[in-house]
Amino acid sequence: MSKERKISTAKALTAQLHATEEPIDTALAEAANLIEAYVTSRRAIRMSTIVGNDVHYNTLQAMVALSTAQRHMTAAHADLTRVQRQVGLGAVAIVMVDDKPSPKPTGVMPAHEDKVA
Repeated sequence: MSKERKISTAKALTAQLHATEEPIDTALAEAANLIEAYVTSRRAIRMSTIVGNDVHYNTLQAMVALSTAQRHMTAAHADLTRVQRQVGLGAVAIVMVDDKPSPKPTGVMPAHEDKVA
């Protein structure tokens, strides 16, 4: 197999790896937002912390599972790096360090660029 084909294949795998990692990060952030929204809502209606306590527990358990998934994806990333070396692409930079897309803000208004320095 040509080196160009190996690089092309490695780039496709890297893109898929990042596409797999991104939703886990997003889900972790959204779960944290859920906890914040729940606490804020509970306080707004003056509801006791005893009521709905399972919301916190279950959301935190989901976050633990997501964190575990994230660790496994990190291990898969390391495994792919080893495979890259095994197929003779060890010294080839497949993608730039900053190749991941910028995270999409959730519920945040974009900053205005009209500030004067």
